[in-house]
Parts: sequence; C-alpha cells; structure tokens
Amino acid sequence: MIKRQFMVAIVGATALLMGLLGFGPTTASASTDAMVPAGVLGAVPATAKTLSYKWERQKYDYNCGPTATKMALSARMASPPSQDTIGAWEGTDENGTDDISNVVSALNHYLNTGWYARKPISDPPTAAQRALLKQDLVFDIDHGYAMVGNVVSGWRPPGYPSGTIYHYVAIVGYASSGDSAVIADPAGAGPTGSSWHNVPKQYTISTANLATWIGEKAYAA
Repeated sequence: MIKRQFMVAIVGATALLMGLLGFGPTTASASTDAMVPAGVLGAVPATAKTLSYKWERQKYDYNCGPTATKMALSARMASPPSQDTIGAWEGTDENGTDDISNVVSALNHYLNTGWYARKPISDPPTAAQRALLKQDLVFDIDHGYAMVGNVVSGWRPPGYPSGTIYHYVAIVGYASSGDSAVIADPAGAGPTGSSWHNVPKQYTISTANLATWIGEKAYAA
C-alpha cells in the first residue's frame, strides 16, 4: 500500500509539473491539486493599495516640486532629505521646478535607482497615454514606488482654487484596480493661502481625470 501511494504521488506530481511548464494537459485531478505549493498558480491581484508615506506641506508657494518628491521618497526612505536639499538638486527657485525631469533625477539619485523616467502626456491625452498611466500606477505602487505628477489646471479636483495652476503632486496609491489614483497634495490644507483651505491633504480621483490634469506636462514613474 505504501509503495502504491508513493508511485501515485510521483505520477501526479510529474503530470502537474508538465502541465505548468506547457508540456501536457493543465487540468489537475483532485489528488494533484492537493500537491500544488502555495503561490504556484499566482496571487489574486489587489484592487486597491496605498503606500505608507509621510505627508508634508510645502514650505513656500513655489516648493511643490521638492515637497511632492519628498513624499514620494518617504514611501521607501525613513528619513528623506529636506525640502531645501531636494529643491537645490531640482534647481527649484521662486519660479518653481522647471520640469518633471528634475524630479526624475532627484528620485533616482536619492533612492540610488534607475526606476524612474519622464512620461509625457499630451493635451488632450491619447488613449495609449491613459492606458500607460493606469499601467504605471498599478505596477509602481505594487512595487513600493510612489509617483509624482506635474499637473495643470485646466481640469482640477473639487475644492481647488480657480485659474491656471502649475503644480506637483505625489501619487501614492490606487483603487478600483487602477481606475482611481490616490493623491498626496503638498498644497492641501492651505499652506500657500486661504484659497487652498478646502483642498485635502490626500484625496482620490479617477485615473482618467489624472491624465487630463497632467495633460501637456508629464509624470515620474
């Protein structure tokens, strides 16, 4: 009896391995199902995830770039550099941070990585750009990397001041399997004036709207 059970186990395991490698049928019997190691068939993807990060308000009305960068860094660093240190790396002055490429450079530098690249979005966004943003959002967050978006209003979240606003925000999570994005806003709660008091520190918007908001600029992912 022991010998027969041993042979059945070998045959079942061999059949399962061949199926997983594409050399045979992939339908496993009840006996082979019991022998599948945990995780072999893959985990069910998350539908929502927000990274652990530290929110911070921007020190100056032109300092959203370094502050959004610092919040993104905080998802992977216990003690990111100061806003002023990041701002010096990004070339930030009273006119702001020139381009998201400066943010890409800072993120890669301080994390000692080549993870981040500049991803432009046209105005209006193309279908391919919207799809790539959603793909980048889920992939980056699942791997523990927050993103940074250079946004232009235009389109704006509820509570935002009027007028054309050039701004940087950290993108720290997703919901609805990537159809929504979680935003950490360095201008939330009014550090740059009373017109910003109704802007939350963190909020969720649709990823389609995020693409529209970034339109004519770019994001770091």
